[in-house]
Amino acid sequence: MIYGTKLLDTDIEIFIAALTKTPVYVWSLDPLGVYYQVSSGIIVKYTPDEVRIQNEQDASISKWYSRESNEFSISF
Repeated sequence: MIYGTKLLDTDIEIFIAALTKTPVYVWSLDPLGVYYQVSSGIIVKYTPDEVRIQNEQDASISKWYSRESNEFSISF
């Protein structure tokens, strides 16, 4: 768990975040096993394997992130 955030573990949680346009954080592990924030933005599309995030600072940029190698969370 990443402090101060709620992990999006299920398809329904990802769907609700996308539907409500809730800002999402993308996290990955570094080689030492410490989580770091890769990106943040709005979910614009998702599949069982990947999530597409529209960049928070530049709406013209969006990128696919693997659900296997990244975690997604929202602030609470």
